[in-house]
Amino acid sequence: MISQLKSLDLSPMGLIRPTTYIDKRNRKRVFPMKVLCFDLGRTGAASLRAALFQLGMSDVDHMVVPFGENTPDVGMWVEAIDAKSKGVGKPYGKEEWDSLLGDLMVCCSAVTDYPCALFIDELIALYPDAKIIFTYKPSYRGPTAGRSCGDVYAYTSMGNFHLEGCEWYDTRNEMVRKVAEDKPFLEYNVKEGWGPLCKFLEVEEPDIPFTRVNDTKAWLDTVEQSKTQSMLALLGKVGKVCIPVVLGSIALLYRRRSA
Repeated sequence: MISQLKSLDLSPMGLIRPTTYIDKRNRKRVFPMKVLCFDLGRTGAASLRAALFQLGMSDVDHMVVPFGENTPDVGMWVEAIDAKSKGVGKPYGKEEWDSLLGDLMVCCSAVTDYPCALFIDELIALYPDAKIIFTYKPSYRGPTAGRSCGDVYAYTSMGNFHLEGCEWYDTRNEMVRKVAEDKPFLEYNVKEGWGPLCKFLEVEEPDIPFTRVNDTKAWLDTVEQSKTQSMLALLGKVGKVCIPVVLGSIALLYRRRSA
């Protein structure tokens, strides 16, 4: 298979894809699932997604799909997560996963990132012929762990993750390796470029540079931009209340002095 996509629409954060609003319930898979990538955020998932597109995958699921590219997916993901984590509702089987990931318009022949990474056992069992790629990031280890996320954890319930998450990260890595030990398996860092990825997938290397997106700088810029936008939005809301009060107070003071 030779690369089908020599050029992609890209931003510093990743692929620029058309926004759709497709309810995928009861849809059918039309292409086989070829690759399962059980990577965590900040380990190169966006770059790997772009690379898999360039290598001809029909579509590649990623966290940006339910949260931007096709938001109706959120409802199905909530159902799947609630069934697994809370025992609420029916656990998703092949019919449901094929509907969510195998739609004709955006049929995924590969998955990366969350939320798919929450369903390692399920997806391996349902798509036994798929190859497995596991991206890793050595900088998750040691005192620098989590710094690529800036201080974003301070705004979540995971405030100490960058300090305490290394053990969890190691445990998860070993779990993925164990689950995939009898499958075609590639442990991969996107800094390695096309070579090991194309060899593993048995495809020809594209004659274009390996695409790197959503790197630490792009991510931190986005975090800072989001914080700025949130602050401006907050000031706007506060301003709607405070400005009339201030103006009213000034007017009242002026009247009293004029009386």
